[in-house]
Amino acid sequence: MHVYALALEKGGVGKTCLSVNLAAAFSRLNLRVLLIDLDAQGHASQWVGCTTEDLRPEDSIIGVLNGRSLADCARETDEGVALVPAHSAMAGLPVQLAGLPNSGIFALHDVIEQIRRPVPHYDIIVLDLAPARGPVLATALAAATRCIAPVQSEDLVLRALKALFDSVAQAKRINPKLRGVSIIRNRYAPRSAGDMVYDQTLRAFYGAYLMQTTIPIRASLRDSAGLQQSVFRYSGSDAVEVRNMFLDLVEELISRDGVV
Repeated sequence: MHVYALALEKGGVGKTCLSVNLAAAFSRLNLRVLLIDLDAQGHASQWVGCTTEDLRPEDSIIGVLNGRSLADCARETDEGVALVPAHSAMAGLPVQLAGLPNSGIFALHDVIEQIRRPVPHYDIIVLDLAPARGPVLATALAAATRCIAPVQSEDLVLRALKALFDSVAQAKRINPKLRGVSIIRNRYAPRSAGDMVYDQTLRAFYGAYLMQTTIPIRASLRDSAGLQQSVFRYSGSDAVEVRNMFLDLVEELISRDGVV
């Protein structure tokens, strides 16, 4: 079972877009996929059609930390992906984690291990994280097998990458299954002079960590979110092209991490 944490300590880089569509892409390979929304804003939950206003706090990861199983909190979606939704009460999640043994660092790891044995409930788990450094990120990295960082051509993103690599280095001390960080260029404009310069900087500092697949700016990614659909359900003019990009990303991850 692979656990992918979509993280970067900066907002607006498209983590939720990648989380939702990556999860949907894995499901198209007939894999059992669980998407866990760890952001109190609940954008991933809304994207896959979950009405967060009808949720109780215990339906989210809060319930899991209070003793409910992941499988009990998970609900099926039209994307073929199971979802543990977010709730606004998760704004207090850092405080709740701090009150757990070891400051909650192994909380998510432990509940994932429970569904791993004796037979895994899921093949792939995708964690969608808020753009913040703190206990929730630390707990997610302690449970992850790989961290995926979406980036755009902004100077602040390079600073956020440095902070994320520091967080992952700390997490690897307690989580030997964490393979490290893979960087994916998101909302990429290959003909843009600015993006070309930024790409050269990325290659100079993080070339070994760059995914070959890039996700460009496409209308279907924006429009599908408004319709609460992944690009695999959305029927826009460029949707097929974008679907193939996400399937390429899945194949690249499988080549790095092995078949589930």
